[in-house]
Amino acid sequence: MRVVEIEIQDGQRRYVVIDEDGRLVEPIVRYLKYLDCIGSARQTLRSYAYSLKHYWEYLTQQQLNWQQVTLDDLSRFVLWLKLPSGSLKVLPAHPVPQARSNRTINHALTVVRSFYDYHWRLEEVVTNVKGTTTTHLPARARRYKSFLHHITKGSPVEKNILKQKEARRLRPRTITKDQVQQLLDACGNQRDRLLVRLLYESAIRVGEALALWVQDVDVAENKLHICDRGPLENGAEIKTVHAPRALDVSADLIDEIVAYVGIAHTAEVETNHLFIKRQGACAGQALTYADVDSLFRRLRSYTAIAVTPHILRHTMLTALAEQGWAPELLQERAGHASFQQTYQTYVHPTPEALQSAWEKTQGAVCLTSTQKEQR
Repeated sequence: MRVVEIEIQDGQRRYVVIDEDGRLVEPIVRYLKYLDCIGSARQTLRSYAYSLKHYWEYLTQQQLNWQQVTLDDLSRFVLWLKLPSGSLKVLPAHPVPQARSNRTINHALTVVRSFYDYHWRLEEVVTNVKGTTTTHLPARARRYKSFLHHITKGSPVEKNILKQKEARRLRPRTITKDQVQQLLDACGNQRDRLLVRLLYESAIRVGEALALWVQDVDVAENKLHICDRGPLENGAEIKTVHAPRALDVSADLIDEIVAYVGIAHTAEVETNHLFIKRQGACAGQALTYADVDSLFRRLRSYTAIAVTPHILRHTMLTALAEQGWAPELLQERAGHASFQQTYQTYVHPTPEALQSAWEKTQGAVCLTSTQKEQR
C-alpha cells in the first residue's frame, strides 16, 4: 500500500492512497478530496494520507471491514502503531521501544476519527466513531482556562478515550551562531548563502521562503512580507491562515537581498520568486523544496552539522525567547495559530535562568531567622 503524489489541474500536487494491486482506496481518496475542497493545506493532505495508509494496512492485516469497526478494533490499532513488527501476530517477549511516539499515534487517531466523522455524516457507516471514542469530563478537568472560561466554565470537557499520554515537549533542537556561520561559509554561491541566512534570521518556514516574491521585500522599512498567494509554480505554500505577516529583519540582510536580486534577476528571468535556480535547463525558474533539500544534504556533508531548515527556525525563535521576547511576540514572529504551541515549544527556562530568578526573589518570599524564632 502506497501514498502517491499526483498532479492535477494547474500543476497542483495532491495525494492518493493505492492498495497492493495498484487500485485507488476509494473511501480514503474521497475523504482527501473533501479536505482539499474545504481548503486544507497540501502538507495536511499529505500527513492525513500517510496516517490513513497505515490504518488501511492495519485493517487489511486484521481482515476488518472499514465500515464495521468497533472500539476494540480501534484500541488494537493503537497497539499496532506501537509495535516495531507492524503486526499483532508478532508480539515482543520483552519491553521494546515504541515504533512511533505517542504524539504520532494521537495524530493518527485524530485523522481516523475525522475520516469516520466524514463518512458517518454521509451515512456510509453505522457507528459514530467520534462519539464512541469520546467521553465527557467535568469542567474542573480543564488543564488551562481559556479566554471565554467565564462563559464555558460549566461545560463538560470532551476527551478522546484512546488518546495516549504525551511526554512533555522538550526544548527543540538548535545549533549555535558559530555553527550557522560554518554553514554560511560552506555555501558555494550567493543564493545559497542568502537562503541560509534568511531562514535563520527571519525564522520563517522553508515553504514561506520559497513563496517569497521580490516585491515582498520592503527595502525602505527592512521588512519581509509573508503573503498567501495560493498554489504556486514551485509547489510552495503558506502553512496556515495565521502565517501571512510582516517581519522585521536587519538592514544587512536587506542589503544582501538587494545585491542578490541585482545579479540573479536579469531581464531573462520571468518569475517573481525571490529564490530561483541558477543553472541548467531550468535556470531562472523558481527554487523548489527538492532544491533546498539537496542544498541542506550538501551542507550536512560538508560541515557534519545535523541541520535542517526547521532547525534554523528553532534556533532563532529559541534565541529570541532566551533574550526575553514575550510568548505573544514569538507567536506572531513564528506565524503560529496557537499561543500554547509557541509557549510549549520555545519557552524553556535554563537552569541558570531559574537559579538567577530564585536568587533575585528568595529574599522576598523566604522566612528570615527572626521570623522563624517568633513562630
